[in-house]
Amino acid sequence: MPGVATQDVIRQRNLSVLLRRLHVDGALSRADLTAAMGLNRSTIKALVEELAAMNLVTETIPGTAQRAGRPSHVVAVRCDTAYVLAANVGVDTVTVAAFGLGGHILARRDYPLGGPGASADAVIARLAAECAAIRSALERSPDRRLVGIGVAIPGMVHAEDGRVEFAPNLMWRNVPFAAPLSAALDVDVPIRIGNDGDLGALAEQVRGAGRGVAHLVYIAGEVGIGGGIIVDGRLVLGRHGFAGEIGHVMVHPDGRPCRCGGRGCLETEVGEEAILTACGRDPRAGRQATHEVFEAARRGDRRAQDGLRHIAVWLGRGLGSIINVFDPEVVIIGGPLSSLLPLAEPVIREELAASTLPHRRSVQIRPPGLGEDSSLFGAAELAFERLLEDPSMMGEGAARVRLAAEDSATADAVVEDLATADTAPTRPRQRAVSGS
Repeated sequence: MPGVATQDVIRQRNLSVLLRRLHVDGALSRADLTAAMGLNRSTIKALVEELAAMNLVTETIPGTAQRAGRPSHVVAVRCDTAYVLAANVGVDTVTVAAFGLGGHILARRDYPLGGPGASADAVIARLAAECAAIRSALERSPDRRLVGIGVAIPGMVHAEDGRVEFAPNLMWRNVPFAAPLSAALDVDVPIRIGNDGDLGALAEQVRGAGRGVAHLVYIAGEVGIGGGIIVDGRLVLGRHGFAGEIGHVMVHPDGRPCRCGGRGCLETEVGEEAILTACGRDPRAGRQATHEVFEAARRGDRRAQDGLRHIAVWLGRGLGSIINVFDPEVVIIGGPLSSLLPLAEPVIREELAASTLPHRRSVQIRPPGLGEDSSLFGAAELAFERLLEDPSMMGEGAARVRLAAEDSATADAVVEDLATADTAPTRPRQRAVSGS
């Protein structure tokens, strides 16, 4: 009948929901999965066995039971089989890492970038070489399989064709990225790119300080200022996918020119160059000098402390406008800018009190749960999306398990919507459906 899900569609959806839950929440017992997904035990057993046959999960039996009766098997993702490559392209540094399921970092490389004006061709060539080196090391094990590649870019990107529309701090305009990277790597896996602020927000909601928060703003700063906004559990992307450019909100009409072509943007007042200038350092000295400024302030250096309080004033004013518009529960300040919180949070709070509506002054301000790697983790989540949506892409031997399982699976009614089963904010929430 039209509109009625087939057993295969139901099974695929439930495999996706189960694998995603383990990927995000960690190891769970079969009993926990049965309760969380609203399916019967035989269906959960069949789904777990199918994922195990795909080498995506493993089961163990606890050594001691907490209650009478036979202990429930504990199911966990395997991080030694399917993996993704993730990269965070900054303005002065690139980080490349391999991730296993569950957010486990398997390998990592960091290397410097030439700063603003770095050639996109050169960036892609070096990134491809670093990815190839990681693959070569990991795939000495025959069980390893690359399933996706994700890249965070500090600019406006077209997710559908992997093109960078505008990255002002890299001085890139209309640059193809995913296609030439795919050609350089010669791989048959999807390569997806995303804005670094959006991916940072995604990762913090899935694995970091915003876990379980439906309304949050993520802001991170190095040379520029990026951001991502989540409303009702989903990323705000806008018509063209360019929403969330927090760094280019004007906060100072008479301020410094910005590389975007504007003047007085938030990033000109609180970005890396502004921090170094305010603290009496060379504005071109880079990230290491920024870290040194924060360390100097922690040691009591008055010039550094005064400069950072000046930066905190502008950050508070910028955040006030954003909070008034989006009414978040939590604001996460990430990247090197997160070091400002323990040094000048009272100044930020004072500016927020002066610029936000009364009922919004209780918003929580948090450091990132993932440190300076939020965008890197977000790129990994982006790369895993295809596998999490369709785990059967890994399965060949799993077909035999499925046929056996179908004999014992029973059909129940569609269960209630699991709001936390699908934690990728850009996708519709999934439901577990009976029938395996």
